[in-house]
Amino acid sequence: MDSAATLVNPAPPTPYFTTSTNPKNATFYAQPGTPLYTTTNDGKQTIVNDRRTPGRIVAIFHQREFLPNTISFPERNGNAPISVQKWLRKTKLADGTTAFVMETDYGPCVWKMISSHRQKVYAQCDLDRPIASCSFHTTVSNGKPAFLLEYDAEPLREDILVAYLLQRQRVMSEDRLIDVFVGSPAG
Repeated sequence: MDSAATLVNPAPPTPYFTTSTNPKNATFYAQPGTPLYTTTNDGKQTIVNDRRTPGRIVAIFHQREFLPNTISFPERNGNAPISVQKWLRKTKLADGTTAFVMETDYGPCVWKMISSHRQKVYAQCDLDRPIASCSFHTTVSNGKPAFLLEYDAEPLREDILVAYLLQRQRVMSEDRLIDVFVGSPAG
């Protein structure tokens, strides 16, 4: 007897929004009025807090003047800091595209540059189907999510959020350098 495969429509991606374009002081949420994560900065480090579990720190980004910046995850690897360049490693793909490889407990994920302010995230084993889409808006816009996360990538939400913050900071720094060296458009 032949069996037929039943196709099930997957759940739509979950949009995640932010209250600020400043990755050092923002709140992230999926539903309005229900904050999931907040970021705070004291000038030396940015802390990502889980708002659903009081006191739980997701990650700490340590900004250092002379040594490479590091990131630590209090619930992983004994809270040992690792270099941001190691955790989110810049690389070139076979087609010459610039990308960043993020190491996770579920395997490596690849952040592909789509444009200067958009990136898509893929499981390294499947570079054809994005698991997340990220936008680095220059202003906060109601209705435009910071990132979309596919239903089957939910276990990576915190990794994606932390990498989103780091990538956003990198994009903002590059934009500032362009403004300094080229000049911002007259307005």
